[in-house]
Amino acid sequence: MEVLIVGAGIGGLTLGLMLHRAGIACRIFEAAPELKAVGVGINILPHASRELCALGLEEALAKVAVTTREYCFYNRFGQFIYSEPAGRFAGYDVPQFSIHRGDLQMVLLDAFVERAGSGKVITGWRCTRVEHDGPEAIAHFEDVNGKPLPSQRGSVVISAEGIHSVLRKQLSE
Repeated sequence: MEVLIVGAGIGGLTLGLMLHRAGIACRIFEAAPELKAVGVGINILPHASRELCALGLEEALAKVAVTTREYCFYNRFGQFIYSEPAGRFAGYDVPQFSIHRGDLQMVLLDAFVERAGSGKVITGWRCTRVEHDGPEAIAHFEDVNGKPLPSQRGSVVISAEGIHSVLRKQLSE
């Protein structure tokens, strides 16, 4: 069995790490020619942090994130309204992290490449459609200039391409 993952964002890389941990082969295809740390700040709440920590990423995340201690709310005049503890400070067994989205993606990418190998993340391959051939799925790709690339076969194709998903559009037609 081999899983083809379309998209090397947070979802695709996390899935790749989970499949690797379960002993399921996978390759991740990313349309962008290069993975860069882009985005904005996000919070990794304890339920998500638990999964990332189970993947052995707590130390790597702690190096690039802020371990969130509490939430504080203020009105538009800067007057304090309310606060409450967060993560371990709220009694959870895992931390809550405030992190730049790109930093999270790079932690996931580094861990996946270290565990599965650099050849398992293929950049510059944009998936254009998927079809079935018996028990296999066939993913069709093109490069950044629209030139067709070799089709790839897998047991299943999972779309993790985000809001502008080509595969979601294909399946909804």
